[in-house]
Amino acid sequence: MRIYSLLIVLLTSIMLACQKEKVTGNDSPLNYSMETISYKYMNGVDPNLLSLDIYFDAHKRDLKPVIVWVHGGGWCKGDKSNKMENKKRLFASLGYLLVSVNYRLSPYPYEINNPQRIKFPIHNIDLADALKRIQDNIDDYGGNPRQIVLMGHSAGAHLVALTCTNQHYLLQSGFDPSNIKGVAIIDTRMYDVYHSIQEIANPPALYLNAFGDDPQENLDASPIRNLHNHYFPKFFVAKRGNTERLRAANEFISALQQNHIDVVSLEAYDYSHSEINDAIGMENENVITPALISFLNVCFED
Repeated sequence: MRIYSLLIVLLTSIMLACQKEKVTGNDSPLNYSMETISYKYMNGVDPNLLSLDIYFDAHKRDLKPVIVWVHGGGWCKGDKSNKMENKKRLFASLGYLLVSVNYRLSPYPYEINNPQRIKFPIHNIDLADALKRIQDNIDDYGGNPRQIVLMGHSAGAHLVALTCTNQHYLLQSGFDPSNIKGVAIIDTRMYDVYHSIQEIANPPALYLNAFGDDPQENLDASPIRNLHNHYFPKFFVAKRGNTERLRAANEFISALQQNHIDVVSLEAYDYSHSEINDAIGMENENVITPALISFLNVCFED
C-alpha cells in the first residue's frame, strides 16, 4: 500500500511538471511561468489539440497586452510549442503576455476522399473557441482581454487572417471581435482559397485536404473574399517568396487598403519560409522583429 501511495505521489508530480514550467535563464528578462490549459473538451480528441500554453509573470497582476500565437504546418502538422524560445524572450521583454494555441489537425498523410476528416472550418472553430477561453480567463494570469493581437505563421497566418475577416466563427463562440487590436500575418500565400482550388487545374492535395472543394466553403475560407463591413483590427503582412506568393500577398494588401483598413507590409525577401518564423525575436535580428515591435506599439497605444 505504501509503494502504491508513493507511485501516486510520483505520477502526480510528473503531471504537474508537464503542466507548468519556468521560462528562465540568462536570456530571459523576466521570470515567466508557463501553464497549459484546455479550452474545450471533446470525446475522442487528443486533449493536447484543444489546449493552449500561457506564458505569464506569476508575480505581477497588472493587466498586460496579450499576444496569441497560432502555429503553421499545412493545417495538418505542428504544435503550439514549436519555435517558441525567441518569441517567449521577445514578448517577455516587451511586458506582454503570450498565449500559443493548438487546434485539431487535418490528416497526414492526406485523406482528401475522406468526408469525415478534419478540415475547414474546424481549424477556425477551434481557434475561435480558444479565443473565447482567453477572453473569459486571461485576466487571471495578468492579461488584458480587451488588448489582444493575433499572430500566425504559414497555415497559422491564414487562420488568423481569416479569423479577423470572416468573423462568423468569433461571433458564434461568443468572442467580441473588438478585443482584437491587430493581426500579424507571417508569410502565407493562402489569401484566396477559392482561387487556389476552384480556378486552377489540379489544385494541390495539401489544399484539398485542408479545405475540400465545395465552392461556398472555399469562398468562406478566403480572407480576401470576406472583407465585409464590420470592425477590423490593424493588419501586419510579412511577405516573401516566389512571384505567385508575392502576388497573393500584394493583392490582399491592396484589398485591405481599398477597404480603408490599416495595414503595414514588410518585405522579408532574404528569409526562407522557415527562417522568417525563426527570426521573430532572435537576438540582433533587424528585419521582422523591429517591424513587429513598432506594429504592436501602435496596436496597444490606445
